[in-house]
Amino acid sequence: MKDYSKTLEKEYYSRNWPVVALPYLHLEPYFRCWMDPAVFKGKTILTIGAGECTYSRLIGERFAPRRVIASELFPERMLPAVQDNSCHAVNFVVADCYRLPLRSASCDVVWGSLVLSQLRDLKGIVSEIYRVLRRHGLYIGFEPSPFNPGIIYRYLFRSRSRNQYLLRPSHLQVFRAQGFDLRTTFFYAKSPRLRSRVLTTCIGIQASKP
Repeated sequence: MKDYSKTLEKEYYSRNWPVVALPYLHLEPYFRCWMDPAVFKGKTILTIGAGECTYSRLIGERFAPRRVIASELFPERMLPAVQDNSCHAVNFVVADCYRLPLRSASCDVVWGSLVLSQLRDLKGIVSEIYRVLRRHGLYIGFEPSPFNPGIIYRYLFRSRSRNQYLLRPSHLQVFRAQGFDLRTTFFYAKSPRLRSRVLTTCIGIQASKP
């Protein structure tokens, strides 16, 4: 795998920096169809690669956390959400997810949506996730299913970040190597009962720190 390129990532996203805070309530099925959002209640949540902060704001509004820290490398992506921050539970931090400006054992849950498949050094990011999580903390997130024909087609033939790669379940074994207990689930938000790795669009990841 090639190394992650900040330059390539910025070139990709700068084609269309957001100018208004994006809607987010329609994303709730991406939580409820494969996990229990009660894990966020009363907890300190860190979202890595928060982008436009849609999931950060959704967690803050709908799932009663104690606090949400939205971490993103490019401030331009977060700016509309910062300016329209109607959810006071969310704090915004510009940071590299490999060097998070947080104390060790300071978070209960780390959330990531479509972020691991952009990062080549999984060992490095999983080590940093482990560091900031408290004992019995959780990493929860999802990535595109590498077995879905539509996902493969878009990866091969449609515009995408040149950092993106098809993240396979075997890549996720780095969580176990770092000491996490790992569970994965294939899901499709529009059809909650569907679990086929070929027919579903997402792979859900739950990794708990002992």
